[in-house]
Amino acid sequence: MGVKVLSGWLQERQAQLHMGRWMLEFDETEAERAFVRYDDAAGVRGARFALVIGAAFTVVYGIVDLLVLDEPSLAAAVLRFALLLPVFGLSAVVLTRWSRAAEFLQATSVLLLAAILLDLGTVQARVAPFPTEYIRASCTVTLLGGIGLLRLRMHAATLTAALYVAVCLTLPGLDAQVDVLARHVAPTFGLAGIALVIAYALERLRRTDFVAQREVELERARSEELLFNVLPAPIAERLRSEPGAIADAAPDVSVLFSDIVGFTPVSEALPAEELVGLLDTMFREFDALCDARGVEKIKTLGDAYMAVAGLPMPDADHAASLAELALDMQRTLARLSPAWPSPIAMRIGIASGPVVAGVIGRRKFTYDLWGDTVNTASRMESHGRPHRIQVSETTHALLEGRYMFSDPQLIDVKGKGPMTTYFLLGAPA
Repeated sequence: MGVKVLSGWLQERQAQLHMGRWMLEFDETEAERAFVRYDDAAGVRGARFALVIGAAFTVVYGIVDLLVLDEPSLAAAVLRFALLLPVFGLSAVVLTRWSRAAEFLQATSVLLLAAILLDLGTVQARVAPFPTEYIRASCTVTLLGGIGLLRLRMHAATLTAALYVAVCLTLPGLDAQVDVLARHVAPTFGLAGIALVIAYALERLRRTDFVAQREVELERARSEELLFNVLPAPIAERLRSEPGAIADAAPDVSVLFSDIVGFTPVSEALPAEELVGLLDTMFREFDALCDARGVEKIKTLGDAYMAVAGLPMPDADHAASLAELALDMQRTLARLSPAWPSPIAMRIGIASGPVVAGVIGRRKFTYDLWGDTVNTASRMESHGRPHRIQVSETTHALLEGRYMFSDPQLIDVKGKGPMTTYFLLGAPA
């Protein structure tokens, strides 16, 4: 947009950008640079079409020359077909093949229009008996067409208009007689002024469209960022492209639950903002640990934290990933707990096995897990002890020999009956 590729100036402010009164530049440098890149990239595509039109007009002018001139000149045909057509062809090749053509589009366009105007005005008027009005009409078509098709911005359009005036006022047959000047000078400046007004209106329209497009992109980027914050990235991508419910069966993952022991007295003693700040600091640290371990955070509920390894991206060593996460969480809690007003501890439970994962809801998306493994992990946490990591028998089987565990214990788990569990003590010394 995405999104993260948007210019900083659009991310930092919502207000409409201000344009200069005459040359229309944005008041922010980064905004102007972004527009120039955008406008010239589109201008290259328009310039290719303009070159085709220019070549077609050159051929048509050559035919009209034969009809207008009393004495058709070979020199005029040479200028049309041996000079201008190759210039158009070379320009088309450059714009098609050269990836950096957009960086010099404005300057190249002015040079191309200058070549055409000089050919029409100062050259052809002296090699063949072209009528002055015919040459000025040709120059006017070149000026107006160049401004529109080559997307000249005000600096380039002003320079081209000035060249147009200079060419038209040096045509043969002009002198200092008042009636002659009135017939030529006023229309010349008038047409140049009209061309500048057209250039101004077109550029202002393009700049307004640019700002509107970037604001739409920014809003889309913000929406996508929110979606990616709520859902795992692969799931968010699927949700954007696949209609309907998203559900996956995962045969082998590990699920972690944790909660803070002693949280209720703290919540009653602290102001709301301070309490949320402490939780936010802790959960941010947990989120960073999940990112580092390739673990997916599922949700928080009050002071509880839920994560899964092996979803949505497969992880062959999912049990070890969660074991390391749990040990990191214990160390993080020990480091952060002095900031809390009263002692706190954490219970952590881990279970491994199959789950069903999916997205539910339409107004508020939620990526969640279901199945016996989820229930068992929740029971490992709720039946655990402060400062301890309790794991199920399936998780212990996956980690046995690689980590240190307590002796097995048989506990009566609500809703499940007797279960053999272990406390994860740490990695081997």
